[in-house]
Amino acid sequence: MKYSFVLFFLVGNSVDLFAQNLVPNSGFEEFTACPGGHTQSPNEFRVKAWSSGSQGTPDHFHTCSVGEADVPHNWAGVSDAFEGNGYAGIYVWSRDRMGNSYREYLHTRLLSPLIPDSTYSIEFRYKLSSYSMLAADRIGLLLTDSVVKSSSFRPFHIVPTLNVVKDSSLTNKTGLWELARGEYKAKGGEEYIVIGNFYANEQTKCYPIKFRSLQQEMLRDASYYYIDNVQLTPKYLPDGTTLDDLIPEFSPDKVKINTHYVLRNIRFEFDSYKLLSSSFEELDDVVNYLMKNPHTRVELAGHTDDVGNDRYNLVLSRNRARSAARYLTLRGIEADRIESFGYGKSRPLLKATTEEARKINRRVEIRFSNR
Repeated sequence: MKYSFVLFFLVGNSVDLFAQNLVPNSGFEEFTACPGGHTQSPNEFRVKAWSSGSQGTPDHFHTCSVGEADVPHNWAGVSDAFEGNGYAGIYVWSRDRMGNSYREYLHTRLLSPLIPDSTYSIEFRYKLSSYSMLAADRIGLLLTDSVVKSSSFRPFHIVPTLNVVKDSSLTNKTGLWELARGEYKAKGGEEYIVIGNFYANEQTKCYPIKFRSLQQEMLRDASYYYIDNVQLTPKYLPDGTTLDDLIPEFSPDKVKINTHYVLRNIRFEFDSYKLLSSSFEELDDVVNYLMKNPHTRVELAGHTDDVGNDRYNLVLSRNRARSAARYLTLRGIEADRIESFGYGKSRPLLKATTEEARKINRRVEIRFSNR
């Protein structure tokens, strides 16, 4: 028995695939002043729409910086952004001079309040900085209808809406961009997000990273994480259907033959067919599946929205599919198991020409079939 699956790739800039993201400046790309180094007061965090929420001092990192807040090289470590050119950074575990728990938080107001009894998808990316000497086991996100403020550096001690608690502080993904994801049924009126660790040091497990040499004194006894790509999107379309009604999200352990699925994180540089590094995680899932199923073949193809010249979209979609195919071969998949195609804008999921429909039509899909 043989299987093949089809991937349909994003054509356009790195975009939200589905409904409107309610988080402003979700990738920390916009700012009022380019960062020069680590912040020493909450007022120095000059990212548009975001603030500290406490006396903690979150940091901003961006490629515009010529100091210690650069991307990829900065005072806390070395890391490209998950996507774009910037990200934020916070202490998830640390102690002040008195030995008390020290925390930093990221706080923003949503573009619009949540609708009662509506379901929303929540996600953000987090990554342990490479100069941190400790890895923590938890991080969370709080949705609330009121501003959460504190005049101290202490944990908020509020149960977060989305709480990631890992079995082990150190896993095989520690040091990579990890994904926090969940769904939330709104009470109604929630319009603020807070990101950080809401638990005291005594409630948070930490693992000292062995054989890591000290690079940054401020991270000697600390767990510091980068944050990027914060998303809060309605799960339902305007007519009441869900995104899964159109096409379900891909999960390698839940596939069915001849069923299309969405791959969400295949991205390219703007107006280019060069893969962004944020695509590698999901493409590696494809590679791992193919390794486990040596008789499986794969077809790669691209789809665009209705904007732009037919010929241009067709060529770009083909080239992007070929880039993904090339990645698979570089990871050890035989070239004769891979085919690539491009369909441009000829096969939209939705016929509408609204921006929301276009975001859905710019998609990545995967389908298994017998051969």
